Amino acid sequence: MDPVFYENSLFIEEMKILVVADLHIGYEQSLESSGYFIPKSQYDKIKENLIKLIEKFKPEKLLINGDVKHEFGSSLNQEWNETLDLLDTLQGKVEIIVVRGNHDNYLIPILKKRNIKFLNYLALGDYFFEHGHVEYEIPKNVKVIIVAHEHPAVVIKERIGKYKFKCFLKGKYLDKTLIVLPAFSPIMPGTEINKVPQSELLSPILRKVDLENFEVLIYEGKLYKFRLGDLL
Repeated sequence: MDPVFYENSLFIEEMKILVVADLHIGYEQSLESSGYFIPKSQYDKIKENLIKLIEKFKPEKLLINGDVKHEFGSSLNQEWNETLDLLDTLQGKVEIIVVRGNHDNYLIPILKKRNIKFLNYLALGDYFFEHGHVEYEIPKNVKVIIVAHEHPAVVIKERIGKYKFKCFLKGKYLDKTLIVLPAFSPIMPGTEINKVPQSELLSPILRKVDLENFEVLIYEGKLYKFRLGDLL
């Protein structure tokens, strides 16, 4: 059974697991330190959207596939407070598992306070989950690899202008299906996957695949599918 691609999440029904990635909690405070001031609005939207997804799909597990927080260094006050609040809000509803992302330095003390599993990667049934900034050895029995990290998006030209959409990517890596998740953060910019040269992509896996034949999946009320090569 194929996973359900819905908004910026993936639901794997046979395992009752909801997968999201790249929340980047604390992004606004990080921007402030660089002189950019935006309203602290994304956390409330992240929490609201996760609660809606859990109510819709009723998963047993929530897997955050990397980059819960944003700051590379020690946790900012905003990151600490909002991450704890999110864990407290969701723990009674679902089991939470976190896969380490490249931004998740100093996350361990926060997760330990709530006994949350923190893994470099997770092999579960036919699926292998890793954030995507590091390549791990993939078990032979795995059929589907799910990564994040790249924040994929596409730019589509119309007669009246250009439109940018967050998207999933789906294609082949080795003999397995590779799925790339969009960023769950509502304000985190995405990599324009049909504009950036493949050699400049963040993900080491995506720099090696036959990207033109990947499928682009955009959820805007319903799921739209394109071949990436047709959008280049």
